Amino acid sequence: MEKFGLLEYPYKESLSKKVFNEYFKKANIDAVYEDIVIVPDNFDGEINKYIESYDGLNVTVPFKEKVIKHVEPVEEAQEINAVNCIFNNKGYNTDWKGFYNSLKTSVLQEPILLVGAGGASKSIIYALYKMGIKKLFLVNRTVEKAEKLRKIFMSKIDIKIESFDHLRSIIHSSKTFINATSIGMFGESFNLEVKDFTNLSLIYDIVYNNTPLQKIAKENNIKCIDGRTFWYHQAVENLKIWDIYKPETFDEAFKSFSRGE
Repeated sequence: MEKFGLLEYPYKESLSKKVFNEYFKKANIDAVYEDIVIVPDNFDGEINKYIESYDGLNVTVPFKEKVIKHVEPVEEAQEINAVNCIFNNKGYNTDWKGFYNSLKTSVLQEPILLVGAGGASKSIIYALYKMGIKKLFLVNRTVEKAEKLRKIFMSKIDIKIESFDHLRSIIHSSKTFINATSIGMFGESFNLEVKDFTNLSLIYDIVYNNTPLQKIAKENNIKCIDGRTFWYHQAVENLKIWDIYKPETFDEAFKSFSRGE
């Protein structure tokens, strides 16, 4: 039996575990996917045993940067400075490709506003750069974190940092709004009014569950891409890297899980 898993902390049953195990069952693949919890202080001492004993791994926060020194990162992962997929001791970043592919059938209009400067934002900015986007607005509560991102990508894309206090005015002048924070995961909102979103042509919310932001988009006929779509496309890239991808079967597993079967 092949073993795959997600390195995480703290423990939370992942969407990956649910969908991948459903996929293995439907595809008759003799494999299991597990959630693996590592205490951050023990990470450097324990990571190699998982790399050696698992056929493929995913990595989530807070380990996407920390794991790089333990693998051979491919070019994109080096440029993003984050690894979320491991295979044969090589480190990949499938987040950027997932974001990129999820927008293949959409027209990305500028100006673009990105909210959040966490791990997902690095992959999103890299994907935007690969799409040919030259500049964007970045809003984050902690300006220092936003500035760190700006420096990482300053040779690739012009990032203008704005404070959270200016969010409403920036949205008014934007066409695309990307939420790369966890806001909405537990029902919280951005404390904005419906009229603040009327200029937008696209809302991209990386949160998996239905959020107030997604509700506003749907009720006002604004195209909306949610976190499950983002997850789906990066998951496909993982399966391709692990060489166990069966397109129709994976789509069936993903859709049946989404329907709650």
